[in-house]
Formats: sequence, structure tokens, C-alpha cells
Amino acid sequence: MGEIAQPKVDVIITVAEDRKANLSQIASQLQSYGLDISGEPLESLGMICGRAAETNLDQLRNVDGVSAIETAGTVQIAPPESDVQ
Repeated sequence: MGEIAQPKVDVIITVAEDRKANLSQIASQLQSYGLDISGEPLESLGMICGRAAETNLDQLRNVDGVSAIETAGTVQIAPPESDVQ
């Protein structure tokens, strides 16, 4: 039997300040643990954006140089004619 695909969530990964110089190596390691990187790493901010299965988040957190992983939220704005602004 095949494995059931896990739903993926959008994540923002912050790299430790002292490891920013190794951003591309950290990104490669994160990919090997299942991160689908979205675009280029944000070198000046030390951030990598992508998608990963929730079951992989603990593995990603344990990559040397990762200081934080946050799941991206969704923002909805009421239409201009709405009473709530």
C-alpha cells in the first residue's frame, strides 16, 4: 500500500543570526527533510519560506542553524462597503 500524502502548511523559517552566512547549506538540508522552498531564501533577513508537512516540522526545527519555524496564517479583510472595518 502507498503512503497517504500529508497536507502541507506554509512556513517561515528563521535562521540564527550567526548562521546567516550558511543560508544556502541550511536551505539544502531543510529540503532534504521535506521542505518545498518557495522562491529564493531572503538572505538579508535570514529567512526561508516554503511548504512542509506538519509531521516534518520537528525535524526541520532540529536542523542546525534554525532558530524558529512559524506557520503562516491567513488574513482576510472585509470589503470596503462592510460595516466592520
